[in-house]
Amino acid sequence: MRISITKSIMCFLVLAILSSISSTVIAQKALPTGTKLVAAINGDTTSAGVRINKSYTLERGGIYFVTGQIANNYDLKISATGNTTLDRPKLIIVPDASGNTADYIFKPYKSLKLDGLYISGVNSSRNQQGNLIQTGTTNVKITLNNCEIDSVKNRIIVADQNFCSVFITDSYMHNTANSSHGGRIIDARETIMDTIVMVNNTFYNVMHNILGRFSGGQKYFKFDHNTVYNLMRTPLRIDVCPDIVMTNNLFLQTGFVGYIPEWEKQFQLGDMGDRDEWTRIEIWPLDSLNAFKGMTQKINCKNNNFWIDPAIETAFPDTIYKYRTLDFAFEKKMVGADTLTWVSENVSFVKAPSCKYLEMAKECWKDGSPQTNPGFDNTGYPFNFSYSTTSKSYTAATGGFPLGDLNWFPEQKAKWLTSSDVIETDAVIPVKYSLEQNYPNPFNPTTSIRFEIPTHGNYTVKVANILGQEVATLINGKLNAGVHHVTFNAANLSSGVYFYSLTGDKVNITKKMLLMK
Repeated sequence: MRISITKSIMCFLVLAILSSISSTVIAQKALPTGTKLVAAINGDTTSAGVRINKSYTLERGGIYFVTGQIANNYDLKISATGNTTLDRPKLIIVPDASGNTADYIFKPYKSLKLDGLYISGVNSSRNQQGNLIQTGTTNVKITLNNCEIDSVKNRIIVADQNFCSVFITDSYMHNTANSSHGGRIIDARETIMDTIVMVNNTFYNVMHNILGRFSGGQKYFKFDHNTVYNLMRTPLRIDVCPDIVMTNNLFLQTGFVGYIPEWEKQFQLGDMGDRDEWTRIEIWPLDSLNAFKGMTQKINCKNNNFWIDPAIETAFPDTIYKYRTLDFAFEKKMVGADTLTWVSENVSFVKAPSCKYLEMAKECWKDGSPQTNPGFDNTGYPFNFSYSTTSKSYTAATGGFPLGDLNWFPEQKAKWLTSSDVIETDAVIPVKYSLEQNYPNPFNPTTSIRFEIPTHGNYTVKVANILGQEVATLINGKLNAGVHHVTFNAANLSSGVYFYSLTGDKVNITKKMLLMK
């Protein structure tokens, strides 16, 4: 009888906790395929105008229609759900009754997270969307995870407000192209940003750049394990940044248009100014004129592969100069011997898009700013950016992993996710301790845990089951002040409620999460 009562109590506790999690963690609204997305989300309020839901799920394999703009003044999350073997839910932009579309489909005034979505920049009238996301105010956080974004003509993200952050992970972005100076993934112009992180993404058929700056800068920039292929001009205009991490990437056929003598003359004079035609990785030093006075600049540029087809350089006329990777002495001094870890090889992707890069380059050489796009070819989509295990690049990344986007090597990515190298620290110093809700939640079998610590010290991050028994120690040791991320892999555990905790000299925070297999 006592055993029966104990089991009943335990069952009651489990149900109570599951109910609590269901009401507080995973409360969200499911939108069926065919939904008019903007109207459904903007109209999800009470009669008094109070928001009902802030998190929405879209069915994998479904189609959703977008007319107008979502300008959220609340933390908004839109994510995929359902059968993981089906395609990402597809967002189709539809013009309004006047035949117009919004300049920006999303304009967040609070955080915006898009997870597992496919967004087509070609609208229902077969016209191309110019831009996709624009920050509405300062301190906005934009997160794109496991998204595919295709054929946005000019800019996918415009961060033209100060102190915003952008995180792009496990995503696939392509055919971002307009004129020779249009076609950017992130366009930040003269703003001071907080954090930019791009990890495990594939970018191809991009006309201008992945990151476009015109001065300003950001506190922290991380570009790790990305594949960049067929990019006409300069891949990264980082500009001013105290802490730069640019590691384990493939840069193949980037900057293949070269640049004109005017910019070579400026280079010889030591002028680092804004040059749209200057194909290079652009980094500026810290000085008394920028926003990061008193900070020490560091650049980590280990383990990258830069390759351009020799045929394009052979075809360069005498008036055209070839792509520079890091050009100024201060860059080379900070990077130092790390340049010796770079690779230069064509890894020969299994199935890659063709590119008439010579035709594109010649058109640009002719008038300096072509308004057409003769070279990017999407025939044969979808593509496969994996490559031979015999390539030098296959083991050239930190920890012996492949260079580039690890999503093309699932077994290697699974190992990478459980390696200590995944734990990362932002350069931003928090003012208080915090432990965020794990994401995704519920999860199967991996989830990410983010926490902030304002002081250096000894910390542990542990996971326990519902009986209080420790099942994993994720961190146990000294950590610097900052924002940290760690991945928990529960592949060997059974479904149920688990608790994760952050402890240290001045902190003890515990939260719960749900593993559902």
